[in-house]
Amino acid sequence: MIMRYLFNKLPLKVKLISLICLVFILSVIAQNIYIVHVVNNEYLINSRQRVENIANIISTSQSIIEAIQNPTPRNIAAIQATTEQSRALTQTDFIVIFNMQGVRYSHPDEQKIGQTIVGGDEQRALKGESYTSIAKGTLGDSVRAFKPIMNDKNQQIGAVLVGQTLQKINHLASRTSQPIWLSLFALLSIAILLAYLLSRNIKKILYGLEPIQMAQLFAERNAIIRTVKEGIVVINREGLITQINDEAIRILRIQKDKQTIIGLPVGDFIPNTRLYEVMISGNAEYDCEQNINGVVILTNRTPLFVNDALVGAIASFRDMTEVRKLAENLTGVNRYADALRSQSHEFNNKLHVIYGLAFNDNKLELIDYLEEIIGNQQAESKLVSQYIKDPIIAGFLNSKFSRARELNVTLTFNIDGILAPIIDTSVTHSLVTILGNLIDNGLDAVQFLDDKQIKVSLVIDNTNFEIEINDNGEGISENDIQYIFQKGYSTKGDNRGFGLYLVLASIDELDGHIQLCDSDNKRGTCFKVLLPLKEIYRKK
Repeated sequence: MIMRYLFNKLPLKVKLISLICLVFILSVIAQNIYIVHVVNNEYLINSRQRVENIANIISTSQSIIEAIQNPTPRNIAAIQATTEQSRALTQTDFIVIFNMQGVRYSHPDEQKIGQTIVGGDEQRALKGESYTSIAKGTLGDSVRAFKPIMNDKNQQIGAVLVGQTLQKINHLASRTSQPIWLSLFALLSIAILLAYLLSRNIKKILYGLEPIQMAQLFAERNAIIRTVKEGIVVINREGLITQINDEAIRILRIQKDKQTIIGLPVGDFIPNTRLYEVMISGNAEYDCEQNINGVVILTNRTPLFVNDALVGAIASFRDMTEVRKLAENLTGVNRYADALRSQSHEFNNKLHVIYGLAFNDNKLELIDYLEEIIGNQQAESKLVSQYIKDPIIAGFLNSKFSRARELNVTLTFNIDGILAPIIDTSVTHSLVTILGNLIDNGLDAVQFLDDKQIKVSLVIDNTNFEIEINDNGEGISENDIQYIFQKGYSTKGDNRGFGLYLVLASIDELDGHIQLCDSDNKRGTCFKVLLPLKEIYRKK
Protein backbone atom coordinates (compact mmCIF):
# COMPACT_ATOMS: atom_id res chain seq x y z
CA MET A 1 0.00 0.00 0.00
CA ILE A 2 2.84 2.38 0.87
CA MET A 3 4.63 1.65 -2.41
CA ARG A 4 1.44 2.17 -4.36
CA TYR A 5 0.79 5.49 -2.56
CA LEU A 6 4.35 6.69 -3.25
CA PHE A 7 4.12 5.61 -6.91
CA ASN A 8 0.86 7.55 -7.37
CA LYS A 9 2.56 10.64 -5.95
CA LEU A 10 5.37 10.49 -8.51
CA PRO A 11 5.27 12.95 -11.45
CA LEU A 12 4.19 11.57 -14.83
CA LYS A 13 7.68 12.09 -16.25
CA VAL A 14 9.28 10.03 -13.51
CA LYS A 15 6.65 7.29 -13.90
CA LEU A 16 7.19 6.97 -17.65
CA ILE A 17 10.99 6.95 -17.39
CA SER A 18 10.91 4.52 -14.47
CA LEU A 19 8.57 2.11 -16.28
CA ILE A 20 10.60 2.25 -19.50
CA CYS A 21 13.86 1.75 -17.61
CA LEU A 22 12.38 -1.18 -15.72
CA VAL A 23 11.09 -2.81 -18.90
CA PHE A 24 14.39 -2.28 -20.70
CA ILE A 25 16.53 -3.44 -17.80
CA LEU A 26 14.48 -6.62 -17.45
CA SER A 27 14.60 -7.20 -21.21
CA VAL A 28 18.34 -6.49 -21.30
CA ILE A 29 18.99 -8.91 -18.47
CA ALA A 30 16.86 -11.59 -20.12
CA GLN A 31 18.44 -11.03 -23.53
CA ASN A 32 21.92 -10.96 -22.08
CA ILE A 33 21.40 -14.23 -20.24
CA TYR A 34 20.06 -15.80 -23.40
CA ILE A 35 22.75 -14.34 -25.67
CA VAL A 36 25.61 -15.25 -23.35
CA HIS A 37 24.21 -18.75 -23.05
CA VAL A 38 23.91 -19.13 -26.84
CA VAL A 39 27.31 -17.57 -27.54
CA ASN A 40 29.03 -19.64 -24.86
CA ASN A 41 27.49 -22.83 -26.22
CA GLU A 42 28.53 -21.87 -29.74
CA TYR A 43 32.08 -21.11 -28.66
CA LEU A 44 32.19 -24.31 -26.64
CA ILE A 45 31.07 -26.37 -29.62
CA ASN A 46 33.55 -24.63 -31.90
CA SER A 47 36.31 -25.05 -29.32
CA ARG A 48 35.59 -28.77 -29.03
CA GLN A 49 35.75 -29.18 -32.80
CA ARG A 50 38.89 -27.10 -33.13
CA VAL A 51 40.91 -28.82 -30.39
CA GLU A 52 39.73 -32.18 -31.71
CA ASN A 53 40.98 -31.31 -35.22
CA ILE A 54 44.31 -30.08 -33.87
CA ALA A 55 44.70 -33.26 -31.82
CA ASN A 56 44.04 -35.36 -34.94
CA ILE A 57 46.74 -33.52 -36.89
CA ILE A 58 49.39 -33.73 -34.16
CA SER A 59 48.68 -37.40 -33.44
CA THR A 60 49.60 -38.28 -37.05
CA SER A 61 52.78 -36.19 -37.16
CA GLN A 62 55.66 -38.53 -38.11
CA SER A 63 58.25 -36.48 -36.27
CA ILE A 64 56.20 -36.69 -33.06
CA ILE A 65 55.76 -40.46 -33.49
CA GLU A 66 59.51 -41.03 -34.02
CA ALA A 67 60.44 -38.80 -31.07
CA ILE A 68 58.05 -40.63 -28.74
CA GLN A 69 59.49 -44.01 -29.82
CA ASN A 70 62.97 -42.78 -28.91
CA PRO A 71 62.40 -40.33 -25.95
CA THR A 72 65.93 -38.96 -25.64
CA PRO A 73 66.37 -35.50 -24.12
CA ARG A 74 66.97 -34.15 -27.60
CA ASN A 75 63.83 -35.72 -28.99
CA ILE A 76 61.77 -34.53 -25.98
CA ALA A 77 63.03 -30.98 -26.60
CA ALA A 78 62.04 -31.37 -30.26
CA ILE A 79 58.54 -32.47 -29.16
CA GLN A 80 58.27 -29.41 -26.89
CA ALA A 81 59.39 -27.08 -29.65
CA THR A 82 57.00 -28.59 -32.19
CA THR A 83 53.95 -28.48 -29.88
CA GLU A 84 54.66 -24.92 -28.74
CA GLN A 85 54.96 -23.80 -32.35
CA SER A 86 51.65 -25.52 -33.15
CA ARG A 87 50.00 -23.99 -30.05
CA ALA A 88 51.08 -20.52 -31.10
CA LEU A 89 49.82 -21.02 -34.63
CA THR A 90 46.45 -22.49 -33.58
CA GLN A 91 45.99 -20.12 -30.58
CA THR A 92 45.12 -22.94 -28.25
CA ASP A 93 46.00 -22.74 -24.57
CA PHE A 94 47.94 -25.99 -24.29
CA ILE A 95 49.14 -29.02 -26.27
CA VAL A 96 50.47 -31.90 -24.17
CA ILE A 97 52.15 -35.07 -25.43
CA PHE A 98 52.42 -37.91 -22.93
CA ASN A 99 53.49 -41.57 -23.04
CA MET A 100 51.63 -44.67 -22.00
CA GLN A 101 52.53 -44.02 -18.34
CA GLY A 102 50.97 -40.53 -18.50
CA VAL A 103 54.31 -38.75 -18.33
CA ARG A 104 54.36 -35.45 -20.16
CA TYR A 105 56.78 -34.85 -23.04
CA SER A 106 55.46 -31.31 -23.68
CA HIS A 107 53.62 -28.56 -21.78
CA PRO A 108 53.27 -24.76 -22.01
CA ASP A 109 55.05 -24.69 -18.65
CA GLU A 110 58.37 -26.48 -19.25
CA GLN A 111 58.67 -27.25 -15.53
CA LYS A 112 55.69 -29.58 -15.89
CA ILE A 113 57.55 -31.73 -18.51
CA GLY A 114 58.39 -35.13 -17.08
CA GLN A 115 55.51 -34.97 -14.60
CA THR A 116 52.37 -37.03 -14.74
CA ILE A 117 49.35 -35.50 -16.47
CA VAL A 118 46.51 -34.36 -14.21
CA GLY A 119 42.77 -33.99 -14.72
CA GLY A 120 41.61 -37.57 -14.28
CA ASP A 121 40.13 -37.79 -17.76
CA GLU A 122 43.18 -39.20 -19.56
CA GLN A 123 42.71 -42.92 -18.84
CA ARG A 124 40.39 -43.51 -21.78
CA ALA A 125 43.00 -41.99 -24.12
CA LEU A 126 45.64 -44.44 -22.82
CA LYS A 127 43.26 -47.20 -23.82
CA GLY A 128 43.19 -46.04 -27.44
CA GLU A 129 39.95 -43.93 -27.31
CA SER A 130 39.49 -40.53 -28.96
CA TYR A 131 37.18 -38.09 -27.18
CA THR A 132 36.65 -34.59 -25.77
CA SER A 133 35.92 -33.64 -22.19
CA ILE A 134 35.78 -30.75 -19.77
CA ALA A 135 38.06 -31.11 -16.77
CA LYS A 136 40.27 -29.10 -14.46
CA GLY A 137 43.96 -29.28 -15.18
CA THR A 138 46.98 -27.26 -14.14
CA LEU A 139 45.66 -24.25 -16.16
CA GLY A 140 42.13 -24.50 -14.77
CA ASP A 141 38.86 -25.72 -16.25
CA SER A 142 39.19 -26.36 -19.96
CA VAL A 143 37.82 -28.15 -23.01
CA ARG A 144 40.20 -31.04 -23.69
CA ALA A 145 40.54 -33.26 -26.80
CA PHE A 146 42.41 -36.59 -26.44
CA LYS A 147 43.81 -38.57 -29.35
CA PRO A 148 45.96 -41.74 -29.10
CA ILE A 149 49.30 -41.77 -30.97
CA MET A 150 49.98 -44.96 -32.93
CA ASN A 151 53.29 -46.23 -34.48
CA ASP A 152 53.72 -47.83 -37.90
CA LYS A 153 52.67 -51.18 -36.51
CA ASN A 154 49.42 -49.64 -35.30
CA GLN A 155 50.52 -49.92 -31.68
CA GLN A 156 49.72 -47.12 -29.22
CA ILE A 157 52.84 -45.41 -27.97
CA GLY A 158 51.24 -42.37 -26.27
CA ALA A 159 48.54 -39.73 -26.62
CA VAL A 160 48.08 -36.05 -27.35
CA LEU A 161 45.98 -33.59 -25.36
CA VAL A 162 44.87 -30.29 -26.91
CA GLY A 163 42.94 -27.91 -24.70
CA GLN A 164 41.28 -24.50 -24.52
CA THR A 165 40.51 -22.94 -21.09
CA LEU A 166 36.88 -22.03 -20.33
CA GLN A 167 38.08 -18.65 -19.11
CA LYS A 168 39.29 -17.78 -22.58
CA ILE A 169 36.10 -19.11 -24.16
CA ASN A 170 34.01 -16.95 -21.83
CA HIS A 171 36.19 -13.96 -22.57
CA LEU A 172 35.69 -14.37 -26.30
CA ALA A 173 31.94 -14.78 -25.79
CA SER A 174 31.71 -11.60 -23.67
CA ARG A 175 33.61 -9.65 -26.35
CA THR A 176 31.07 -10.84 -28.88
CA SER A 177 28.11 -9.74 -26.68
CA GLN A 178 29.58 -6.28 -25.98
CA PRO A 179 28.14 -4.66 -29.14
CA ILE A 180 24.74 -6.09 -28.20
CA TRP A 181 25.02 -4.51 -24.75
CA LEU A 182 26.00 -1.18 -26.28
CA SER A 183 23.08 -1.27 -28.69
CA LEU A 184 20.66 -2.10 -25.87
CA PHE A 185 21.93 0.76 -23.74
CA ALA A 186 21.71 3.08 -26.76
CA LEU A 187 18.09 2.03 -27.25
CA LEU A 188 17.46 2.56 -23.54
CA SER A 189 18.84 6.10 -23.77
CA ILE A 190 16.66 6.83 -26.80
CA ALA A 191 13.61 5.40 -25.00
CA ILE A 192 14.27 7.58 -21.94
CA LEU A 193 14.56 10.65 -24.15
CA LEU A 194 11.33 9.78 -25.97
CA ALA A 195 9.58 9.15 -22.63
CA TYR A 196 10.74 12.56 -21.42
CA LEU A 197 9.48 14.28 -24.57
CA LEU A 198 6.20 12.32 -24.42
CA SER A 199 5.63 13.27 -20.78
CA ARG A 200 6.27 16.93 -21.61
CA ASN A 201 3.77 16.78 -24.45
CA ILE A 202 1.17 15.04 -22.27
CA LYS A 203 1.64 17.57 -19.47
CA LYS A 204 1.26 20.37 -22.00
CA ILE A 205 -2.03 18.85 -23.14
CA LEU A 206 -3.07 18.48 -19.48
CA TYR A 207 -2.16 22.12 -18.74
CA GLY A 208 0.79 21.12 -16.59
CA LEU A 209 -1.30 18.89 -14.30
CA GLU A 210 -0.39 15.41 -13.20
CA PRO A 211 -2.82 12.55 -13.99
CA ILE A 212 -3.81 12.26 -10.31
CA GLN A 213 -4.61 15.99 -10.29
CA MET A 214 -6.66 15.60 -13.48
CA ALA A 215 -8.56 12.69 -11.93
CA GLN A 216 -9.25 14.79 -8.84
CA LEU A 217 -10.45 17.72 -10.95
CA PHE A 218 -12.66 15.39 -12.98
CA ALA A 219 -14.21 13.96 -9.81
CA GLU A 220 -14.70 17.44 -8.37
CA ARG A 221 -16.30 18.65 -11.61
CA ASN A 222 -18.75 15.76 -11.63
CA ALA A 223 -19.58 16.38 -7.96
CA ILE A 224 -20.18 20.08 -8.64
CA ILE A 225 -22.38 19.37 -11.65
CA ARG A 226 -24.40 16.87 -9.62
CA THR A 227 -24.89 19.13 -6.59
CA VAL A 228 -25.60 22.54 -8.13
CA LYS A 229 -29.24 23.57 -8.21
CA GLU A 230 -28.91 24.95 -11.74
CA GLY A 231 -29.57 22.79 -14.76
CA ILE A 232 -26.49 22.44 -16.97
CA VAL A 233 -26.37 21.32 -20.63
CA VAL A 234 -23.20 21.21 -22.75
CA ILE A 235 -23.02 20.56 -26.51
CA ASN A 236 -20.12 20.07 -28.92
CA ARG A 237 -19.52 21.59 -32.36
CA GLU A 238 -21.95 19.13 -33.95
CA GLY A 239 -24.76 20.13 -31.58
CA LEU A 240 -24.63 16.82 -29.70
CA ILE A 241 -25.10 16.74 -25.93
CA THR A 242 -21.83 15.98 -24.16
CA GLN A 243 -22.91 16.75 -20.59
CA ILE A 244 -26.22 17.15 -18.78
CA ASN A 245 -26.88 17.00 -15.06
CA ASP A 246 -29.80 15.52 -13.13
CA GLU A 247 -31.20 18.96 -12.28
CA ALA A 248 -31.50 19.82 -15.98
CA ILE A 249 -33.36 16.56 -16.62
CA ARG A 250 -35.72 17.35 -13.74
CA ILE A 251 -36.38 20.98 -14.69
CA LEU A 252 -36.93 20.20 -18.38
CA ARG A 253 -39.07 17.13 -17.55
CA ILE A 254 -37.06 14.86 -19.81
CA GLN A 255 -38.30 11.27 -19.58
CA LYS A 256 -34.92 9.61 -20.25
CA ASP A 257 -31.87 8.94 -18.12
CA LYS A 258 -28.58 10.75 -18.49
CA GLN A 259 -26.67 7.98 -20.25
CA THR A 260 -29.36 7.72 -22.95
CA ILE A 261 -29.24 11.46 -23.64
CA ILE A 262 -25.45 11.86 -23.98
CA GLY A 263 -24.40 11.91 -27.64
CA LEU A 264 -27.83 12.79 -29.06
CA PRO A 265 -28.79 16.09 -30.77
CA VAL A 266 -29.79 18.77 -28.28
CA GLY A 267 -32.85 19.69 -30.35
CA ASP A 268 -34.39 16.26 -29.71
CA PHE A 269 -34.80 17.04 -26.00
CA ILE A 270 -34.79 20.82 -25.74
CA PRO A 271 -37.03 22.39 -28.40
CA ASN A 272 -36.36 25.99 -29.39
CA THR A 273 -32.95 25.89 -27.77
CA ARG A 274 -30.58 28.63 -28.84
CA LEU A 275 -27.43 26.81 -27.84
CA TYR A 276 -26.43 26.09 -31.43
CA GLU A 277 -27.05 29.71 -32.48
CA VAL A 278 -24.98 30.97 -29.52
CA MET A 279 -22.16 28.63 -30.49
CA ILE A 280 -22.18 29.74 -34.14
CA SER A 281 -22.36 33.44 -33.32
CA GLY A 282 -19.88 33.28 -30.45
CA ASN A 283 -21.99 35.78 -28.48
CA ALA A 284 -23.16 34.91 -24.97
CA GLU A 285 -26.74 35.49 -23.80
CA TYR A 286 -27.48 36.14 -20.13
CA ASP A 287 -30.63 36.20 -17.96
CA CYS A 288 -32.97 35.18 -20.77
CA GLU A 289 -36.45 33.81 -20.09
CA GLN A 290 -37.49 30.84 -22.18
CA ASN A 291 -40.43 28.45 -22.22
CA ILE A 292 -39.27 24.85 -22.71
CA ASN A 293 -41.60 21.87 -22.35
CA GLY A 294 -44.09 24.11 -20.54
CA VAL A 295 -41.50 25.31 -18.02
CA VAL A 296 -40.37 28.93 -17.91
CA ILE A 297 -36.65 29.05 -17.20
CA LEU A 298 -34.12 31.79 -16.60
CA THR A 299 -31.06 30.81 -18.61
CA ASN A 300 -27.51 31.86 -19.47
CA ARG A 301 -25.95 30.58 -22.70
CA THR A 302 -22.28 30.99 -23.58
CA PRO A 303 -19.96 29.54 -26.24
CA LEU A 304 -17.10 27.31 -25.08
CA PHE A 305 -13.53 27.99 -26.16
CA VAL A 306 -10.45 25.81 -25.56
CA ASN A 307 -7.11 27.36 -26.55
CA ASP A 308 -9.02 30.01 -28.50
CA ALA A 309 -10.80 27.30 -30.50
CA LEU A 310 -14.60 27.04 -30.40
CA VAL A 311 -15.54 23.58 -29.12
CA GLY A 312 -19.21 23.95 -28.19
CA ALA A 313 -21.62 25.82 -25.94
CA ILE A 314 -23.01 25.57 -22.42
CA ALA A 315 -26.32 26.59 -20.87
CA SER A 316 -27.16 26.98 -17.19
CA PHE A 317 -30.71 27.66 -16.09
CA ARG A 318 -33.24 27.60 -13.25
CA ASP A 319 -37.00 27.25 -13.05
CA MET A 320 -38.40 30.80 -12.89
CA THR A 321 -41.09 29.80 -10.41
CA GLU A 322 -38.43 28.37 -8.12
CA VAL A 323 -36.41 31.56 -8.43
CA ARG A 324 -39.43 33.57 -7.37
CA LYS A 325 -40.20 31.17 -4.57
CA LEU A 326 -36.63 31.29 -3.36
CA ALA A 327 -36.64 35.07 -3.24
CA GLU A 328 -39.87 35.21 -1.27
CA ASN A 329 -39.33 32.11 0.85
CA LEU A 330 -35.83 33.04 1.98
CA THR A 331 -36.37 36.67 2.88
CA GLY A 332 -40.07 37.44 3.28
CA VAL A 333 -39.15 41.03 2.50
CA ASN A 334 -42.28 41.67 0.48
CA ARG A 335 -44.57 40.66 3.35
CA TYR A 336 -42.78 42.75 5.93
CA ALA A 337 -42.42 45.67 3.53
CA ASP A 338 -46.15 45.67 2.76
CA ALA A 339 -46.97 45.59 6.45
CA LEU A 340 -44.66 48.50 7.21
CA ARG A 341 -45.95 50.45 4.20
CA SER A 342 -49.56 50.00 5.32
CA GLN A 343 -48.78 51.17 8.84
CA SER A 344 -46.76 54.10 7.53
CA HIS A 345 -49.51 55.09 5.11
CA GLU A 346 -52.21 54.91 7.79
CA PHE A 347 -50.02 56.81 10.23
CA ASN A 348 -49.42 59.62 7.68
CA ASN A 349 -53.15 59.89 6.95
CA LYS A 350 -53.97 60.21 10.64
CA LEU A 351 -51.23 62.80 11.13
CA HIS A 352 -52.78 64.88 8.34
CA VAL A 353 -56.22 64.70 10.04
CA ILE A 354 -54.72 65.62 13.42
CA TYR A 355 -52.78 68.49 11.85
CA GLY A 356 -55.94 69.83 10.16
CA LEU A 357 -58.03 69.68 13.34
CA ALA A 358 -55.25 71.33 15.36
CA PHE A 359 -54.66 74.00 12.72
CA ASN A 360 -58.37 74.88 12.68
CA ASP A 361 -58.45 74.88 16.50
CA ASN A 362 -61.13 72.17 16.61
CA LYS A 363 -60.14 70.92 20.04
CA LEU A 364 -63.24 68.89 20.81
CA GLU A 365 -63.16 67.08 17.46
CA LEU A 366 -59.40 66.51 17.89
CA ILE A 367 -59.91 64.98 21.34
CA ASP A 368 -62.68 62.72 20.06
CA TYR A 369 -60.57 61.66 17.07
CA LEU A 370 -57.52 60.88 19.21
CA GLU A 371 -59.63 58.94 21.69
CA GLU A 372 -61.05 56.91 18.81
CA ILE A 373 -57.60 56.21 17.37
CA ILE A 374 -56.09 55.36 20.71
CA GLY A 375 -59.04 53.22 21.63
CA ASN A 376 -58.95 51.29 18.35
CA GLN A 377 -55.18 50.88 18.44
CA GLN A 378 -55.22 49.81 22.06
CA ALA A 379 -58.05 47.37 21.45
CA GLU A 380 -56.36 45.83 18.43
CA SER A 381 -52.94 45.75 20.05
CA LYS A 382 -54.33 44.33 23.27
CA LEU A 383 -56.25 41.65 21.41
CA VAL A 384 -53.18 40.44 19.56
CA SER A 385 -50.53 40.91 22.25
CA GLN A 386 -52.70 39.23 24.89
CA TYR A 387 -52.58 35.93 23.05
CA ILE A 388 -49.72 36.18 20.53
CA LYS A 389 -46.47 36.40 22.51
CA ASP A 390 -44.15 36.10 19.53
CA PRO A 391 -43.22 39.72 18.68
CA ILE A 392 -42.78 39.16 14.92
CA ILE A 393 -46.10 37.37 14.49
CA ALA A 394 -47.87 39.90 16.73
CA GLY A 395 -46.39 42.88 14.85
CA PHE A 396 -47.28 41.29 11.53
CA LEU A 397 -50.91 40.69 12.54
CA ASN A 398 -51.23 44.27 13.88
CA SER A 399 -49.98 45.53 10.52
CA LYS A 400 -52.85 43.68 8.83
CA PHE A 401 -55.29 45.84 10.79
CA SER A 402 -53.69 48.89 9.16
CA ARG A 403 -53.83 47.28 5.72
CA ALA A 404 -57.51 46.35 6.23
CA ARG A 405 -58.45 49.87 7.33
CA GLU A 406 -56.59 51.24 4.30
CA LEU A 407 -58.77 49.06 2.04
CA ASN A 408 -61.91 49.71 4.10
CA VAL A 409 -62.14 46.06 5.10
CA THR A 410 -63.49 44.88 8.44
CA LEU A 411 -60.83 42.49 9.78
CA THR A 412 -61.89 40.51 12.83
CA PHE A 413 -59.60 38.33 14.95
CA ASN A 414 -60.84 35.60 17.25
CA ILE A 415 -57.96 34.10 19.25
CA ASP A 416 -58.24 31.19 21.67
CA GLY A 417 -55.08 30.12 23.44
CA ILE A 418 -51.54 31.47 23.82
CA LEU A 419 -48.90 31.37 21.04
CA ALA A 420 -45.56 31.48 22.89
CA PRO A 421 -42.41 33.04 21.37
CA ILE A 422 -40.91 30.90 18.57
CA ILE A 423 -37.18 30.09 18.64
CA ASP A 424 -36.68 28.95 15.05
CA THR A 425 -36.83 31.99 12.74
CA SER A 426 -37.57 29.76 9.74
CA VAL A 427 -40.80 28.66 11.48
CA THR A 428 -41.67 32.31 12.12
CA HIS A 429 -41.17 33.09 8.46
CA SER A 430 -43.31 30.10 7.45
CA LEU A 431 -46.17 31.32 9.68
CA VAL A 432 -45.84 34.84 8.22
CA THR A 433 -46.02 33.30 4.73
CA ILE A 434 -49.13 31.25 5.63
CA LEU A 435 -51.02 34.03 7.45
CA GLY A 436 -49.93 36.77 5.05
CA ASN A 437 -50.90 34.97 1.85
CA LEU A 438 -54.24 33.74 3.16
CA ILE A 439 -55.22 37.17 4.56
CA ASP A 440 -54.03 38.91 1.37
CA ASN A 441 -56.07 36.48 -0.72
CA GLY A 442 -59.09 37.47 1.39
CA LEU A 443 -58.35 41.18 0.89
CA ASP A 444 -58.19 40.61 -2.88
CA ALA A 445 -61.43 38.59 -2.82
CA VAL A 446 -63.51 41.35 -1.11
CA GLN A 447 -62.00 44.43 -2.76
CA PHE A 448 -65.02 45.10 -5.00
CA LEU A 449 -67.71 44.53 -2.33
CA ASP A 450 -69.53 47.19 -0.38
CA ASP A 451 -69.47 45.21 2.86
CA LYS A 452 -65.94 43.81 3.05
CA GLN A 453 -65.37 41.33 5.85
CA ILE A 454 -62.58 38.95 6.77
CA LYS A 455 -62.64 36.81 9.89
CA VAL A 456 -59.48 35.23 11.26
CA SER A 457 -59.73 32.51 13.90
CA LEU A 458 -56.60 31.33 15.72
CA VAL A 459 -56.90 28.40 18.13
CA ILE A 460 -53.88 27.18 20.09
CA ASP A 461 -54.35 24.05 22.19
CA ASN A 462 -51.92 21.55 23.69
CA THR A 463 -51.08 19.85 20.38
CA ASN A 464 -52.06 22.02 17.42
CA PHE A 465 -52.17 25.55 16.06
CA GLU A 466 -55.37 25.94 14.05
CA ILE A 467 -55.80 28.81 11.60
CA GLU A 468 -59.13 29.56 9.92
CA ILE A 469 -59.55 32.53 7.56
CA ASN A 470 -62.99 33.32 6.18
CA ASP A 471 -63.94 36.07 3.68
CA ASN A 472 -67.28 37.06 2.16
CA GLY A 473 -66.03 37.32 -1.40
CA GLU A 474 -67.28 35.48 -4.48
CA GLY A 475 -65.54 32.23 -3.51
CA ILE A 476 -63.67 29.73 -5.70
CA SER A 477 -65.36 27.94 -8.58
CA GLU A 478 -65.58 24.16 -8.63
CA ASN A 479 -63.37 24.04 -11.73
CA ASP A 480 -60.58 25.99 -10.06
CA ILE A 481 -60.50 24.22 -6.69
CA GLN A 482 -58.29 21.36 -7.90
CA TYR A 483 -55.70 23.76 -9.34
CA ILE A 484 -55.42 26.51 -6.72
CA PHE A 485 -52.33 25.06 -5.03
CA GLN A 486 -50.44 24.46 -8.28
CA LYS A 487 -47.44 26.64 -8.91
CA GLY A 488 -48.19 29.49 -11.32
CA TYR A 489 -51.94 28.84 -11.52
CA SER A 490 -54.05 31.99 -11.13
CA THR A 491 -57.28 33.54 -12.39
CA LYS A 492 -55.98 37.06 -11.65
CA GLY A 493 -53.56 37.51 -14.54
CA ASP A 494 -49.94 36.86 -15.46
CA ASN A 495 -47.09 36.55 -12.93
CA ARG A 496 -49.54 35.44 -10.23
CA GLY A 497 -50.44 32.10 -8.72
CA PHE A 498 -47.58 31.67 -6.26
CA GLY A 499 -49.29 32.65 -2.99
CA LEU A 500 -51.19 29.43 -2.27
CA TYR A 501 -48.31 27.40 -3.69
CA LEU A 502 -46.00 29.01 -1.10
CA VAL A 503 -48.63 28.49 1.60
CA LEU A 504 -48.78 24.78 0.81
CA ALA A 505 -44.97 24.53 0.73
CA SER A 506 -44.70 26.25 4.13
CA ILE A 507 -47.40 24.02 5.60
CA ASP A 508 -45.58 20.93 4.31
CA GLU A 509 -42.38 22.16 5.97
CA LEU A 510 -44.26 22.28 9.29
CA ASP A 511 -45.85 18.84 8.71
CA GLY A 512 -49.35 20.35 8.67
CA HIS A 513 -52.25 20.33 6.23
CA ILE A 514 -54.75 22.76 4.69
CA GLN A 515 -58.30 22.37 3.45
CA LEU A 516 -61.20 24.40 2.16
CA CYS A 517 -64.08 24.61 4.59
CA ASP A 518 -67.65 25.94 4.51
CA SER A 519 -67.89 29.70 4.82
CA ASP A 520 -69.89 31.22 7.70
CA ASN A 521 -72.33 33.01 5.39
CA LYS A 522 -72.46 30.24 2.76
CA ARG A 523 -70.44 32.39 0.35
CA GLY A 524 -66.87 33.50 0.03
CA THR A 525 -63.85 31.34 0.79
CA CYS A 526 -62.75 29.62 3.98
CA PHE A 527 -59.31 28.09 4.48
CA LYS A 528 -58.51 25.93 7.48
CA VAL A 529 -54.89 25.13 8.40
CA LEU A 530 -53.80 22.68 11.10
CA LEU A 531 -50.17 22.81 12.31
CA PRO A 532 -48.65 20.56 15.02
CA LEU A 533 -47.15 22.59 17.89
CA LYS A 534 -44.13 20.26 18.08
CA GLU A 535 -43.06 21.52 14.64
CA ILE A 536 -43.68 25.17 15.56
CA TYR A 537 -41.60 24.95 18.73
CA ARG A 538 -38.85 22.74 17.33
CA LYS A 539 -35.35 23.76 18.31
CA LYS A 540 -33.31 25.64 15.79
